[in-house]
Amino acid sequence: MSQGIASNTIINLKRKVNIMNKTKVAKRIEKFLRKHDLDTDVRIYFNSICWDYDSSGRKTVIEDIKGSDYFEYANDETISMSFEGGLNDTLNMYNGYDLFDKFSNLDFDGHYFEMGNSWNGSFFE
Repeated sequence: MSQGIASNTIINLKRKVNIMNKTKVAKRIEKFLRKHDLDTDVRIYFNSICWDYDSSGRKTVIEDIKGSDYFEYANDETISMSFEGGLNDTLNMYNGYDLFDKFSNLDFDGHYFEMGNSWNGSFFE
């Protein structure tokens, strides 16, 4: 019986680490968005919450929400994003490669970003 408890503890610890990594990655993305004035009309979905940045850049936290409720290519197991405006232009390389390369070179803790449609994308391990 103690072996079952130990296995369950390991699974729970792995889950906690994964949740913490998603939050760290989301904070890195947020820092990038703010640094480059791209924090408007963006949503970052993770851990059943959403950081919603309106057209003025104001951040609202929405709870009990999943990206998959809003777009087909969302990955609820990691991080998903939807975007318009500057971030859309950046990730679709409409304004060159400089900011796209900077975003791509962020530390995503072993995740990589993949576009779904032109206005959304998700991270995968």
